Amino acid sequence: MSDKKIPFILALKAIKLTHIWRLSMDAYRQISKEAVNNISRKVKIFTERIRGVDFSTVIQPEEIGFNSKLVNHSSPSGNKYLISLLDDLDITNQDSILDIGSGKGSAMQTMLKYPFLRVDGIELSNYLAIVAKQNFKKLKVRRSKIFNCDATSFNDFKNYNNFYLYNPFPEETMFKVINKLSHSAKNNEGKFRLIYNNPVCHDVIIQQGFFSKIKEYPDEWGNKIFVYSH
Repeated sequence: MSDKKIPFILALKAIKLTHIWRLSMDAYRQISKEAVNNISRKVKIFTERIRGVDFSTVIQPEEIGFNSKLVNHSSPSGNKYLISLLDDLDITNQDSILDIGSGKGSAMQTMLKYPFLRVDGIELSNYLAIVAKQNFKKLKVRRSKIFNCDATSFNDFKNYNNFYLYNPFPEETMFKVINKLSHSAKNNEGKFRLIYNNPVCHDVIIQQGFFSKIKEYPDEWGNKIFVYSH
């Protein structure tokens, strides 16, 4: 090997090592973030138990008799990322919001800090709906209600102009729900917002042609929160 090639080869190795190091650091930061989030959640669960409520314990579909292919696990999303997003919106007492797939009410608890006229939720699981109702009863919340039903059969979307989803169900169900929301919005005047955390079914929403994505925000686990409007 000629002496002229040695610096070139060393440079290539240095570039490769730098690339590997950067990938390792990115992975480390992601793992560290997840570790911090997990610790934070455990602390929150502990403090909630002291208060006699349960917003933060994660529940898998199988634990409550559901097929994991049809519904996703229930986990809390009422956190600083949702607060940052809601702070950015012009919320008044003329607005009402519906959490579709509300679980134990974590996101609703955060929404209740804002001047919404109503903060309601739809939850398919009878168990989770009962837990949420007990949580809000314990906290003496008066301007919220939990509807224990299938979102595809809910007929009162017209009572709300803001909707929140934390990746609650797969594409087929999402298509049906967005279709019902679209029909409801066509009969309403004024602003109409959809907030979608971990937007796995973003394409389903866009393809229906009614909602347009207007902004995006970060979320707790490195995913995104999309905001849509009509």
